[in-house]
Amino acid sequence: MKTPQLTQIIKLIVGDHMWTDKKWIFCLILISTGFSIVSAEWRAFNDCAYEKGIQFQKKNVTNYGLGRGNPFPEEGQLLQFKTGKETGVTASFVEHKSQGNSINWAKDESMFDNGSDADKIFKDVVDASGNMSYNDGPGWYLDLIFSGLKPGGVYTFVGTVNRNGGPDYKDRVTNWKIMGAENFTYTSSATAQKVDEDSVEFSTGQNNKGLIARWENIRSGNDGEFLIRTSHSIGSKKGGIKNAHAYKGYAGGLFMLEYNGTASVDLTDKLTTCWATVKFRP
Repeated sequence: MKTPQLTQIIKLIVGDHMWTDKKWIFCLILISTGFSIVSAEWRAFNDCAYEKGIQFQKKNVTNYGLGRGNPFPEEGQLLQFKTGKETGVTASFVEHKSQGNSINWAKDESMFDNGSDADKIFKDVVDASGNMSYNDGPGWYLDLIFSGLKPGGVYTFVGTVNRNGGPDYKDRVTNWKIMGAENFTYTSSATAQKVDEDSVEFSTGQNNKGLIARWENIRSGNDGEFLIRTSHSIGSKKGGIKNAHAYKGYAGGLFMLEYNGTASVDLTDKLTTCWATVKFRP
């Protein structure tokens, strides 16, 4: 999210003509709803299918995941990438099964194209290899639950995965859906299939193009939680990708959570209070 300058805020309220006379204006603005000023505080990265000693991974990256063969915890505290300090936010995976085998934890080798959305975010931090797979029938899903979020806190989520199976795996599609948040802004990859503001799909069986699911300006409910639900495609009749597999789609691989601080100023079309002192210059 872009942070406007104070001069831009004041111009929006009082008009450009005030500035052509080189007047100094100081406004205390108390406004309700709409637009927020935030600043980035920390980022946390998690590799859901990390193979220790084989895959590359920077310090302070966590490895919470789920599936048959997974050697790591299914939940735990996220760490600030720069400092290693605990964020106070817990990430938890909960599987909802359909039939047959449960989600598998796999080590399949993969990568993202240079300059892709996923490459820009995860490059030099984590290895793209590895994934959490799927059940053997429609109806399964995996919930990634974030809890312990700050009241009024603003967050950004990015998730992706690449099975790297080649053209024959292109129909293996993942549906990503944000749930339990009071506010959010959809900013997923431009070429991903936007189902709605809260839902997006793209191939994860073959995702060398590095498409991502992303939401910014996320604010949790009063419970301090929101979740990301991954599953197979919902089908083209409901806005999903045409000819996607009925149940094959990868549950996850990598995610990033960013804390952008708390909203300090809210702007709307209605000004509640404005105080200004004006000093004229010759």
